[in-house]
Amino acid sequence: MKKKILIVIGIMFVIWLIIGIIDLSRVNHFDKPIFCIVKNTADDGGTGHYIGLGYSIDIKGSFMPEDESKGITEYSYYIFGKRVFRKRLIPITICKE
Repeated sequence: MKKKILIVIGIMFVIWLIIGIIDLSRVNHFDKPIFCIVKNTADDGGTGHYIGLGYSIDIKGSFMPEDESKGITEYSYYIFGKRVFRKRLIPITICKE
């Protein structure tokens, strides 16, 4: 019985880890997280505080239609309220000739 409980807890932990990694990877590639609930957003359509299960992400970015390079420019990643890291992203713009 204890072994089954440990297996279930282990599987739940692995699923939680995968969900957190997917959201972090999306943010790192200039996209918004998909497994988070948006809270405290700005009027630009993306900047705000995103809350997941045990983790949260603060995102700053350029999401207005008139912005040349749209997407995330800076984010902070928190696990259980403790900031794990903060990163500034530099969006790549393609020059049209």
